[in-house]
Amino acid sequence: MRGGRPGLIGTVARTAVVAGTATATSHAVNKRIQQKEMQKATQAQQAAPYEEQVQAASYEEQVQAPAGTGITQEEKMAQLRELAELKQMGALTEEEFQQEKQKILAQ
Repeated sequence: MRGGRPGLIGTVARTAVVAGTATATSHAVNKRIQQKEMQKATQAQQAAPYEEQVQAASYEEQVQAPAGTGITQEEKMAQLRELAELKQMGALTEEEFQQEKQKILAQ
């Protein structure tokens, strides 16, 4: 038995373990990144219809809002965004969303 340095088989075995661990870790990190990207894409797809509603409401607001009302367009947009978020979270039904949107646009 030799002292000091490991033999060829021991070195090969250690290298294989290190390489295997590195590969497994790399795959796990890549999988996690892909999951996060898929989650973001799913959220973006779900949010798209609500963004369209907010944009449509913004257009309606610009067309219908009389000048000199007490609330600014920026405040209305912020309120409409909050409404869209509440609807997306399930706190508002479509009917409630439309009613509240009309109230904001009428201000």
